[in-house]
Amino acid sequence: MADYPDSIYSPRTKANRSGVEYDAEKETVIFAEDIVGDDDEIVAIETELGENPRGSYASVAAYLADLATNEIFSRFIDFITWIADIDLMSWDCHDSGTSSLDFMTSELQLLVTNTIDNYAAVCPRAAYRNIVVAGKLLTVEFQITELDSIVTNNVYLDFVAATWPGIPADDQIAVGFIVKNGEVFGHCATGAAHTDTTTGVTLSTGDQRTRLRFVFNPGTDCKFYVNDVLKCTITTTLPTTATLFAQVGVETLAAAYVHVSFGRILIKKEY
Repeated sequence: MADYPDSIYSPRTKANRSGVEYDAEKETVIFAEDIVGDDDEIVAIETELGENPRGSYASVAAYLADLATNEIFSRFIDFITWIADIDLMSWDCHDSGTSSLDFMTSELQLLVTNTIDNYAAVCPRAAYRNIVVAGKLLTVEFQITELDSIVTNNVYLDFVAATWPGIPADDQIAVGFIVKNGEVFGHCATGAAHTDTTTGVTLSTGDQRTRLRFVFNPGTDCKFYVNDVLKCTITTTLPTTATLFAQVGVETLAAAYVHVSFGRILIKKEY
């Protein structure tokens, strides 16, 4: 069975029999070099296309056909930036202790003080109405642009059914990502149960531009990507609530400072 498109083909090593020398003039003889050359071409093509080039479609052909026939009006793309000063009234902000939230236009900076269970979280005051519809994909991409600690803290990047009074409970209706002590998890919750599945990715500290994207097919599954690579899929505890809020936040799990910066949020909804 072929490895591709789930992973890039890794051919086994092939060699000629002892004493056999490659001779390009012998057209009726197959040498190891002939097969290895084909293997190299296959690996080169698969590497160029990348893993899972069909995305959520049945095939690459179906994906290209959809791109060719869709107009901009069949989808919307929203772009959330972190506007400062006068537009602060557009944001629902929560923090504890002396934690702080700084809107810097190009990024949002959250600083949580060195007290256990302190937090900072933010979302737009208005929700996206009817953004979840069965059979219609919802794609959201977050960015983390700076993280100074990957121990004793959780970072949240998701869509939830209600604005946070602080940090959401595990089962609160949501779809998105939770970064637990630097390890990135896909997260889905219905209000009664939740599923956290690791992406197998642990973030680094410092300046970065890590892109976390989920593609939610309501009623079917939610796929989670890190820097464009599919890392895990959740098929259970999928939220069904139609109207959701975009939210990001961070909490401490011990008495230790944490500073995290978020870049823009991209949203694509199929009609």
